[in-house]
Amino acid sequence: MPKENLYCLILAGGRGTRLWPLSRRSLPKQFLTINGDESLLLATLKRAARLVAEENIFVVLEEEQRPLVEENLRSTDSLGKIKIMTEPVGRNTAPAILLGTREIASEDENAVIMVFPSDHVVGDDENFRDHVRRAVSLAEDDYIVCFGITPSVPETGYGYIEGGEPLRDGGLRIKRFVEKPSAEVASEYLLSGNFFWNSGMFVFRARTMVDEYAAFCPDVYEPIHEASRGKISRDVYDGLPSVPVDRAVMEKTSRGAVIPSSFPWSDVGSWRLFYEFFPKDSEGNVLEGDVILKGTEDSIVKSGSRLVCVSGLRNVAVIETKDAVFISDLDRSNEAGEFAKELRKRGRGEADRPKVVHYSWGSREEIEKGNLSRVTKTTVSPGKSIRTENTPSQNLQLLVLEGEALIIDDEGSDELCPGQTVFLEDGTNCAVENKTGDILIILEVFSIVG
Repeated sequence: MPKENLYCLILAGGRGTRLWPLSRRSLPKQFLTINGDESLLLATLKRAARLVAEENIFVVLEEEQRPLVEENLRSTDSLGKIKIMTEPVGRNTAPAILLGTREIASEDENAVIMVFPSDHVVGDDENFRDHVRRAVSLAEDDYIVCFGITPSVPETGYGYIEGGEPLRDGGLRIKRFVEKPSAEVASEYLLSGNFFWNSGMFVFRARTMVDEYAAFCPDVYEPIHEASRGKISRDVYDGLPSVPVDRAVMEKTSRGAVIPSSFPWSDVGSWRLFYEFFPKDSEGNVLEGDVILKGTEDSIVKSGSRLVCVSGLRNVAVIETKDAVFISDLDRSNEAGEFAKELRKRGRGEADRPKVVHYSWGSREEIEKGNLSRVTKTTVSPGKSIRTENTPSQNLQLLVLEGEALIIDDEGSDELCPGQTVFLEDGTNCAVENKTGDILIILEVFSIVG
């Protein structure tokens, strides 16, 4: 590894709000910076690039999310190398995996594909790469291989895989998949030693997987197979069943195999799971931001925009952002997404879009929004650059508040100091670079033409 016929397919189309208010529909978990200074998506892409050539990495996601992926890639030298595929609309993992598999197979009929969700935290070390090598070896024998994480606690938030007959390279035939169990059943699984968390990561030969789709999921296979390469209409795609690949293929195939896996992993699918995965202080707390605690234990407290003080609590989640605060018993923190649904029913914007969006280059904060205009404060870190997001029939005025900005457009470049402005008409855009060692802060004032 890497092999010429080895590919990575990254699933980046999820829109979950299970980590609300940090994750929103317009900024799902995979685009958040949760562990370190890069998004989960970017960490996944870097992990993939250590396994295969960048030209062999494919990302599949909804068309509307493409700018978010490109924004992530703009901070690297991978833009233009990694291939981005878009779905007209998200229809769960079964259609997305087949769409990507079909595209890769059209370029390489001998392709072996590794499928990685973009929003998981994975310990990327030699242990992980050893598991990948063994999974690839089994896939070359026409098994569809899943990484099954050896459980450390009786977790009820994950699906499980029961292992069966031993295979080579430490693999097991998959005996069955089990939906999220009760606490009592999860405890039994933990003691059995033969049940594993379903990681949602797979390795398979492209042609093997396509054959299994054709046999077990014709409702997904036939419309995608009949469409011209890379061309499937929104109406056709919207008509596909919204089904996970586990139910569409893996629960039915006789080719399923699981590699029992011991590398660090979490899908960070709830604040409880977030808490379980990340390091804790001497009082058992996971802390981030401007936080002061007194007499508080076994809790997660995250501050995004202001001082948060917590006293005398235990086993709680306190998540603060610019426009919303979520407080919950940690054992009920998986209900965060239910608040997003309720807010959406009430027509509240907090369900879908955060006030402040953090990127690898800095942040954007919506200051004001009216019917014909909106104002955004944009912060660009030293040595970083952005591209403005003006759209047709819209004017944009940039005002430098702090720092120095290098403005680059089709006509050349210009330097702006605090108090200076530039005006972009009718959808025109430019690049804004911060070549200094100080923070650059600008106001972007968008106004509808006419």
